[in-house]
Amino acid sequence: MPAKILSHLSLLLICFAFSSHAKELKIAISQDAPPYVINQAKSGLEVDVITQSLPDYTISFIQMGWGEILGAIERGMAEAEANVHGNNGDLYYSNDYIAFINYAISRKKDQIKINQLKDLVGHHVITWTGAHKDLGPEFSQLFSPGKIGAKNYVELESSQDQVKEFWREDNSIIIIDKSIFSYFSSKDGHSMNEVDIHTIVVPVLTFKMAFKNKADRDAFNHGLRQLCNKGIYEALLKRYSVAPEANICKNLSQ
Repeated sequence: MPAKILSHLSLLLICFAFSSHAKELKIAISQDAPPYVINQAKSGLEVDVITQSLPDYTISFIQMGWGEILGAIERGMAEAEANVHGNNGDLYYSNDYIAFINYAISRKKDQIKINQLKDLVGHHVITWTGAHKDLGPEFSQLFSPGKIGAKNYVELESSQDQVKEFWREDNSIIIIDKSIFSYFSSKDGHSMNEVDIHTIVVPVLTFKMAFKNKADRDAFNHGLRQLCNKGIYEALLKRYSVAPEANICKNLSQ
């Protein structure tokens, strides 16, 4: 066999050896919530950030409700968890890697006046599972179980279900990322012209990844820095039409 062909075969074998030994990583992530998670976690801003931060890994996403992600490692379902807010337990936590731009949204026809968090009390308030822990101490004091606003407050696992509930119930208020709300509302035939946007919650809410193994966390942080340093993160925001305020790179630890 000619030396040139042997050389090509050797290169192919080397490439195959490296690809076949790529570390597999199962990651718990939310159900579809465009533009962050799209098409059963095959694309989307969050999906792309994770996969491009771990180029030497073969990643399998396991989709579940917002409230089910936390604890997926402990239950043996995954080696990493997306959308983690705060550091709890014996896991390894990444730098902030994703940000959601949250607002309180009501229907214009309902003419609801909201100037502070207390104004939400008494309304049918819809948001994601665990939001009463994520949205700050004042929100927690109002909407945690047993608190004054808990009676008409509901947390749902699926972003799509949150939006459907909002449009189904009169005088309701939803707290959600604006891009996610716009996508699912448009899908159901509704327009952003039908709603009022209220800035009363912390608008930019950041999340970390949690990993079972330190080496995987370190690899992710390194890859995330590369996305920021090379301008890839900013390009992904533009690709998915997410507001520049969601760029976590300016706060990334060096």
